[in-house]
This record gives sequence, C-alpha cells and structure tokens, in this order.
Amino acid sequence: MSVRSGRGGFTLLELVISLTVVGGLLVLLLPALTSARTSSHRALCMGNQRLLNHAWENYLQSNDERFPVLLVQPSWRYGGTRFSPLDGAPFLDYNRPLNRYLPLHRLAGSGEILYECPADRGITDAQGRIGTGRRSAFEAFGTSYRANSQLLAGHAGRGLRRDRITTSASRLVLMGDPVWFEVRENTGRIASWHGVLNAGNMLFLDGSVRFVTIAPKPKVGAAVFDPLAPELAFPPGGN
Repeated sequence: MSVRSGRGGFTLLELVISLTVVGGLLVLLLPALTSARTSSHRALCMGNQRLLNHAWENYLQSNDERFPVLLVQPSWRYGGTRFSPLDGAPFLDYNRPLNRYLPLHRLAGSGEILYECPADRGITDAQGRIGTGRRSAFEAFGTSYRANSQLLAGHAGRGLRRDRITTSASRLVLMGDPVWFEVRENTGRIASWHGVLNAGNMLFLDGSVRFVTIAPKPKVGAAVFDPLAPELAFPPGGN
C-alpha cells in the first residue's frame, strides 16, 4: 500500500520507519533533558539560597547579631511573599523580618522570586492528601525554603545571639529545601524535589549552601540546634 501522491510523498512504510526513528530518539533524549532540567533547577535553587544568606547576614549585623523572634509559623514567616487578592501575583511581605534586608529588595520583581524554588512540588504524602496538597510550598507559605525554627524561638525573652550557639556553623542548618525537616522528623511527608530521594539544598550558618542527603535524627544524642547531626550529613552517594 502506498500513500505517495503524484507530487511526491511518503509510502506507509517510510512513514512508519520515520515515526519509529523519531520515537527512538525521544526515548534516548528524554532522560538527558530531564537530567539537565533537574541540574538547572538545583543550581537556581542553590543560587537563591546564597542570595538569601546575604539577607540573613544583613539582618544579623543590623540587629546585634540576634535572630528575629517569631511566635507564629517561624519556619515560614521569617521572610517571603504574599499574593494579590486581585490576580494572585506574589509580592514581598514587609511584615516578615528578613525581607527588608534582601540585597535586591528595591528592584521590582527581584525579591519574591528568590523565595521560589523552581523545582518546588509541595509537601505531601504519596496520595497528595496532607501537607500543601496540590499547592507548592511557595504557594502555601510564600516561600519554598523552610527555616530552622529553633533559631527563631528566642532566648531569655530576646532574639538568640549567633555567638551563643555552640554547634559548628558548618553543621547547623539555617534554612533549606523542606526535605531536611520532613525526613529528619519522620513526618511521612514527601518534599524531595531535586531528583535524589531525601536530598536537597541546605543553607548552613557558615554561609555555605550544599546539596546533602538527609537521614532521620537519632532518638538520643541529637544536638539542640543541629537538625543535621554531623554523622548524618554527607554528599549524596557518599558514606
């Protein structure tokens, strides 16, 4: 059978062969494209957290090296966005303490994007029934990044001073992809967004941003200010 016209065309066999070749190429290319997108999202997310670290530094330097005290949702309301009731567009919420210290906060449209991880798929269980449900963490809380609430709980009625913390700054999570909390606390929720199970970008108190694998905290011996115990923080695939 032929579908060739008088002006030239393809036989049915040629069409089948062409479609088979295209399908085979797609099968080969899709994993590479997915991997490239995952790597790009991971790098953008890491860059966001590096810029947010500058805001944390600016805040601490301007406030006697003390962290803010937040009584309501400290893990999320340290900084971030609100959403317009008219069109749903995000805008910086200046009632959140970190926002006034963003390096680019005076440039329209520059600040709110720092709080959104491009890989943010929300926090949920396998059935999508708990956590943020169908929303991303950014849509639910105004930020994709969960802060260490223990740093924002205050001390002796005032903000916790950085120099009062005895845990090594390179081991202490300041904020990061929410996977650190979900896995560490055994919540049963899923927040792995970057192609590696139970791993994500973490901003540490020393200013470094690293992609690390998380493990549940031990039942005893966990440091008060250290959501990632030293023996449990290692690069993905490491030991």
